Amino acid sequence: MQLKTKSGLALVALGIAILGTWNLWTKSRRLVPLDLPLPLAAAQPITSYFKLNFDGLYLIEIEATKTMPLDTLDCLMGVEADPARCKDAPAAIAGTWILSRDGQEYRRGTSGEPHSATAQTGGIARVIGEFQGKAGEAYQLQVTLTAGASALAAAHPRLKVAVASIAYTDLQSAGVLAFSMAFISVLFGVVLLAIALYSYRRRPRDAHHNGE
Repeated sequence: MQLKTKSGLALVALGIAILGTWNLWTKSRRLVPLDLPLPLAAAQPITSYFKLNFDGLYLIEIEATKTMPLDTLDCLMGVEADPARCKDAPAAIAGTWILSRDGQEYRRGTSGEPHSATAQTGGIARVIGEFQGKAGEAYQLQVTLTAGASALAAAHPRLKVAVASIAYTDLQSAGVLAFSMAFISVLFGVVLLAIALYSYRRRPRDAHHNGE
């Protein structure tokens, strides 16, 4: 087998391997490591454990489905930009959270503090906390509502820990780089194979002409 043929096949195989490995890796990432129903009663703490396999900024958020008028839901979730519109539906989300790692308190905060913007979801989300997460680390999250959220019962609120939008952007950028590397590898491999095939087809003709 010619060197060009071997090199071409190797480059094609490398490109396919890069793309396949990247797809397997991304599909195995837990970008929402925690997702469970939110207790609606005040002062009822919810404690849960989760482990990360992706480095990045994570948001602690409460998400509700759009099963009631959006104006009312925005007010109850506390995401309405104009508080004057929420006189009849005050915010039902208020609470504190404590994040522990290795048995030690790592972060704590409240829903009233400023936080990063939530990622786009199919519902309405309110970010109540955030932290830098490290792959391989196990965490314990305790959330306590300081106000009852029974008004949100029809919207089925859930407590989530999810990767922030900026981490999604980094992941997409890395995906573009992996795809580019795979494409270039396959392209050069195909070119080498085409050259090898052309040389192979010319060889009998050259031998025939030389024999005349």
